[in-house]
Amino acid sequence: MWSARPFNSDMPDPFGRNVTRNAEGQLVAESVKCPACGSNIFFRPEVQGMLCRNCGNIYYPSTLEKMGSLGYSIEHDYTGDNEISEDDKKRHEIVCNSCGATMIADENMMSTMCAFCGSPALITRRMTREFKPDYIVPFKIDKQTAMSNMKQWLKTRKMTPRGFKTKSRLTKMMPVYVPFWILDCAVNSDLYGTGKKHTSDNPIVYSVRAKANYYVKGVPFDASLKIANKLMEAIEPFDYSEMVKFHNRYLQGFYADKYDQGPTEIMDRFIKRMDRISMDLTDTIAKKYDEYIPSPEKNFTWMSELSIKYCLLPVWFMTVEFGGRTYQFAVNGQTGEASGQAPTTDAVDRLDSLLRFTRSKWRWVLSGAAVLLPFLFAAIAFSGNTSPFYYVLFLILCFVELLLVVFIVAMTLAGKIADRASNRIHKTVDAVNDFDKAPGMDSYLDTTKRTNLTVDNYSYHHEMEQEDRKRKNMGLPFGL
Repeated sequence: MWSARPFNSDMPDPFGRNVTRNAEGQLVAESVKCPACGSNIFFRPEVQGMLCRNCGNIYYPSTLEKMGSLGYSIEHDYTGDNEISEDDKKRHEIVCNSCGATMIADENMMSTMCAFCGSPALITRRMTREFKPDYIVPFKIDKQTAMSNMKQWLKTRKMTPRGFKTKSRLTKMMPVYVPFWILDCAVNSDLYGTGKKHTSDNPIVYSVRAKANYYVKGVPFDASLKIANKLMEAIEPFDYSEMVKFHNRYLQGFYADKYDQGPTEIMDRFIKRMDRISMDLTDTIAKKYDEYIPSPEKNFTWMSELSIKYCLLPVWFMTVEFGGRTYQFAVNGQTGEASGQAPTTDAVDRLDSLLRFTRSKWRWVLSGAAVLLPFLFAAIAFSGNTSPFYYVLFLILCFVELLLVVFIVAMTLAGKIADRASNRIHKTVDAVNDFDKAPGMDSYLDTTKRTNLTVDNYSYHHEMEQEDRKRKNMGLPFGL
């Protein structure tokens, strides 16, 4: 199939291979190589270009000219001391046997607990590979300020269990430099929705498609599997004007984490966040209509002109042990922004338990019994037996039937009340106790470069006429 299709071997194949003929005249598929390092390159739809997974460069498929870069080199594993720098020989790794987290510290620092899960099950070992960040944003606020900011943030949480906010529940707060990929790129988004304009007659309904082209600068993505992405997004943004080239002196007295996710491994996160940022344009699009409903499931976003930096950013971590569970919180070590995810009060859990019971299979078992008992009444009544035993049995069954009916009605009403109360409470709790919302376009829009937004719309009547015309030309039924 591949050898039969028309192909211009002078142009790079977007699937990452060219077709040539060997000495015997047979067709041979050859992979396109990276002009920079010679590794194989592959087409990635997310960036609309050819991506090299070794050096991170991105090229135009048609010309192989460079169109951007992930700006990193894959960190190699080292097995001998001769491969580790002199500075890294003065460091050690602290490994958590509970969650598997690895922290890097200088030779004078030890730890009594894991910064990520709060476990004391730690071991210390020599460095196993080189630690090479490119940039770093130094810590700016101290521990006391971070603790104060966290306590103030906890006061804003609603419907938390009694005692959760007390000082005795707080464990040691630890400073950790977290690895991040800092993304600059051009964003291209197709946004869809439905608009409505009210007229003196009937309202006109439009199918809306908006095309957005803009640039973002400095969007951070944490590169650690041990940390919740939403937690790191909640304490953004960072001030990159204070970002400097990495130097060992910034790590003295602090812990650091190593990245375990490269940019090519989190490309889907890039796209999803760029798509969310593009949704900030919804309000601008909605101004053109009296009513507007976005359709995010139809949106399509891709990136170009990528530039990525590998940077360590400062974060204060704190774990709160409560009710047999551990909750993780963080404070931006530069700006002091605090966030986390607080537990809800036990009353909410009891309300959910009641709601689950009213919807369980036992409700239908009891309902079935209430339906069958009248048939048993009838059988006893028409049996003609007048013995006291049957009389007492009839009274007992009537009493059981009454209890069943009252219980079913009560549980039905309780279920409806619990459902409404649970929805209202969870809506309040989820909005307040969940992670804070990540910064949007206002924080990362690159205002030094062009921004373009065009909105096209077609009334549904116009679209139906176009569809009928197409079907008529094809000889198919139309006007359906």
